[in-house]
Amino acid sequence: MRAIVEKSVHCPWCGEAITLTLDPSAGKQTYVENCSACYQPIVVYLSWDDDGPVLKLRREGDEQFADG
Repeated sequence: MRAIVEKSVHCPWCGEAITLTLDPSAGKQTYVENCSACYQPIVVYLSWDDDGPVLKLRREGDEQFADG
């Protein structure tokens, strides 16, 4: 079982680097997390491959994801 991972990403709203705490025990996930810099809602899509977390982020309200 993989341990909890911290991943640095850039907010799709303000561009600031933020850290997300990722829990591999839940498998694939889609959830909303507010940016710790600008407090805007970010939709996070998380999956896992052999190298670790695969993230896609988008602004809440947008339809397309950007790689995280």
